[in-house]
Amino acid sequence: MNRQGLSWKAKLKYTIDQVIKESEDFDDFLRKCADFRVLVEYNPDHKIDLKFMLAEQKERNPRAKMTRARTLGWFYETEQIKSRIAQYQGVLVYVPRSKIRVITKKPPNKFVQDAIDRGNMKLASIAKNVIAEYGVEPDQIKQAAISEYAHSRGLLSELNNMKTEIEDLQVKLKVLRKYRKLKVYGEELKALSGSAAKKYRKEYSAELTEYGQIRTKVLELYPSGHIPTVESLDKKINALIQERSLKDQQFREADKRARDLADAQRTIEEFLRQERNEQQQERKRKKNGDLE
Repeated sequence: MNRQGLSWKAKLKYTIDQVIKESEDFDDFLRKCADFRVLVEYNPDHKIDLKFMLAEQKERNPRAKMTRARTLGWFYETEQIKSRIAQYQGVLVYVPRSKIRVITKKPPNKFVQDAIDRGNMKLASIAKNVIAEYGVEPDQIKQAAISEYAHSRGLLSELNNMKTEIEDLQVKLKVLRKYRKLKVYGEELKALSGSAAKKYRKEYSAELTEYGQIRTKVLELYPSGHIPTVESLDKKINALIQERSLKDQQFREADKRARDLADAQRTIEEFLRQERNEQQQERKRKKNGDLE
């Protein structure tokens, strides 16, 4: 992947993605960060348990601060990294179910019904929306989000590779166009001899020098001697641009699904956490009332 022009945050996320792919488990992930020149701080006893920084960033700015995992996004927090590693290792596999509209009344989802019974209508509404939009049950949202994010990262990698290929071909196309324009001077000189050739070299000295330089460049690009036509190379570039455009749309859709599912999971977890806190406070109040 060509990472020139990316922000430190984007470079850091990309590099962490590569470490996750290569790791066997979370402990292995922490060890392998060094191999990818990622500085990591992990303390499970702290609320902010995980921080990262690129070694390159620290070298450029010794006073730079570590970035919290949460700042990078939900997918880079400890538990999600563990789940993403497990997925790459084949431990967790989520297969999205195709949404089929059937005009029959479905029984209420247990998670949704439980939330309604507890009076948590906001939680029930979120869960119902996710089921309706993505066909994902509430207890599968986390794994679905992680799977979708892995899919989007794969598409992003393909997009970057295609971008590099297109840029390389565009450089070659520029060279071939110039070569075709100057080739005529070399061919005309080749057809001459004696004083006529000498006169031609003097008259078109600059063009022939430029032709010699561009011809050397073409042979460097195509050492086998099989040089494509300008038309065929232009056609190949346009086909790749169209293919990349379609893949970019797929990436955007996958990325949106992943983020929507992650947001839903975060919100559900927060609601459940608030609900547990309220229940604990209620039990404390009852206990204190009984003591009185």
